Amino acid sequence: MRIHSRPILLAVAIGLALSGCGESTSSSAGPGYKQANSDDNQNTGNDNQDTGNDNQDSSNGGSDTPDSGQDNNQSNFSQKKLIANLTDNVFTPTFQQFANKASTQPDLVKAYCDLEAAFDPTLSDEAAKTARDEALLTAQNSWKETMVSWQHAELMIVGPLLADDKSLRKDIYSWPDTNYCNVDQDVAYFAQGNINGVPYDISKRSDKRRGLDALEYLLFNSNLDHSCSAAAAGDILAQWNTLDDQQRRSMRCQYAVEVSTDLKETSERLMFEWAGDQGYAAKLKNAGESGSEFDTVTQAVNRISDALFYMTEELKDYKLATPLGLFANQCGTEVCPEAVESRYAKHSIENIQANIAAFEQIFLGQGTDSEDTTGFDDFLDNQSASQTKDVMIQGIANAKAATAALEDNLQQALNEDTAGVTNTHAKVKDVTDQLKNDFIQKLALELPKTSAGDND
Repeated sequence: MRIHSRPILLAVAIGLALSGCGESTSSSAGPGYKQANSDDNQNTGNDNQDTGNDNQDSSNGGSDTPDSGQDNNQSNFSQKKLIANLTDNVFTPTFQQFANKASTQPDLVKAYCDLEAAFDPTLSDEAAKTARDEALLTAQNSWKETMVSWQHAELMIVGPLLADDKSLRKDIYSWPDTNYCNVDQDVAYFAQGNINGVPYDISKRSDKRRGLDALEYLLFNSNLDHSCSAAAAGDILAQWNTLDDQQRRSMRCQYAVEVSTDLKETSERLMFEWAGDQGYAAKLKNAGESGSEFDTVTQAVNRISDALFYMTEELKDYKLATPLGLFANQCGTEVCPEAVESRYAKHSIENIQANIAAFEQIFLGQGTDSEDTTGFDDFLDNQSASQTKDVMIQGIANAKAATAALEDNLQQALNEDTAGVTNTHAKVKDVTDQLKNDFIQKLALELPKTSAGDND
């Protein structure tokens, strides 16, 4: 269904003529499912059952009735159409935009680092300092743009980003398992050129030493001392804190170039595994067809719906509940600004806003093709669950408004507007409660394994 809302910046979708193979999963339709359209008839027998519960609410109460003014997307709805629109017009352009943003990072970081290396605080004039500072700001702003594009993609962790315990996703962004001590160690190893005599190769290093979170630390952290405990620092950092500031800045800067180059290459790998000849995009769109690893179209839809549950654990619990002290954090169980997601760049609120915007985009099917906005809202209409759709749309709007009301950065908001952050958490929880209950039941989808039994 087309709902006019703030557009999300996306690159033009690349055309796809793909075939592929990848990981598999299984799901079965639950009670209340109605066959959506003739091109979904390859579904299993469970998908064809109509138990008479289509108009019954879940435990949250209420009664769903179809809208009288449903648009053509609803009347022509099919699960295959839903998959095709989200794959071609939402997921693919989002990944492509991220790759485009990541590709600009190495040159911008290097431009700053070249000025940093040439800068002598005892000799350089004010013009040289201004040029260096402006180059750093340009690199930082490029990082912010790249991070926003990735925070949209965080709601799209499927296929290659889900495989091998999310190894590709973690190479791009390892939060919440970021380890800044590991980053400092690799700054020194990279400057040394080897690790125990073996030439340094960032592609063989752990995800906690790479990616957007490592690059944030290198570009935004003004404290030049390492982040390790004395026991963890090791021999490689034994003398680090005694080096002069300029030397430490230069070494961190050169490693930032390496990290940004690696990030560019990783983003290209994502595009290949998603949209290449054996890419995952075609596999989703071919679901239910002969030779597909998805026996039914519904299984592929379920894989996409699983990705929406980023809102439940990562966003609601890690980004909001944990720094609020609702879960244990490094401050105990108190409000803890140090526990926010992006504390060096102070970019946490923007990340949350991007997450909610991506959730809305997938829910409403709003992508690069304005003529096709087939989304989960249309699926709910098709299953006579328009009231659930309306409640979720309003919930998304409320979550966006609550986040927009937070001022400055999340660290400051936690200290000065705890009630506002608490309200944002509550509004996000309203959406995730619907997601885990009415949404899943009305569409006869399965909860992802990580959310099964999660009734908070």
